[in-house]
Amino acid sequence: MEKKAPEVIINADDFCLSPGVTAGILYAHQYGVISSTTAMMNTEYAKESLTEAKQYPDLGLGLHFVLDAGHPVFSSNSSLTDRTGRFLKGKSLMESAEKQDLKDELEAQLELLYKWYGNVTHIDSHHHMHLHMPGVTEVVLEIAEQCQIPIRKFSETEIRKDVSSIDFFCKEFYGEKHVSIENLLGILSRLESGVTEIMCHPAFMDSWLRDKSSYNNTRMKELEVLTNTRVKEWLKNYSLNLIHYGGLSHEC
Repeated sequence: MEKKAPEVIINADDFCLSPGVTAGILYAHQYGVISSTTAMMNTEYAKESLTEAKQYPDLGLGLHFVLDAGHPVFSSNSSLTDRTGRFLKGKSLMESAEKQDLKDELEAQLELLYKWYGNVTHIDSHHHMHLHMPGVTEVVLEIAEQCQIPIRKFSETEIRKDVSSIDFFCKEFYGEKHVSIENLLGILSRLESGVTEIMCHPAFMDSWLRDKSSYNNTRMKELEVLTNTRVKEWLKNYSLNLIHYGGLSHEC
């Protein structure tokens, strides 16, 4: 069998988190190497951000399923929430969450994305909840199979054959020590045969990030790297196929 050439998805998490995040991701797609992003549907900026995204039809856009930040889309009174209606976190969420509530919330976020944007290329999750929490994994796989939507998986994770995914997942372009042109070019130069997703979090700084996110200044550094001429020229010179999840073999 002929060996498949490396393909890469450069996916920006946290679309809709804040105006600066949305603007940074769209800028990095238009002037850099971002090919894909995933949207957080439980933020106050979601509808406006998705309206902006419609101007960029080549950008793959999926769901960034949120279960541990802010308020739910479906119901603020369930096994997923505390007394204030906000999502539970960590061990409290794992011990409390019931499958039907997880399914209702995933379906609500997915339906809202279809309503406001019209297409969904794939599903991943905030803080990788669908890969760390067994109950969430089960629900995401069920919905993904039912709707024929690809999901993000870790390189070593086995998933059911009826759900499309990538071959490899790279989370090494994250954090102050790892966000550099040299590191990104090194990652790209070592890609194996198949499809690899490189996760990133670019943004322009804004007041929301400054006040509410612990990962803020490095997002701007990511944006600089992802729009750098050396990186763009490297991809061009090595004819590396930059795709999004909509380019995987699946039916929509």
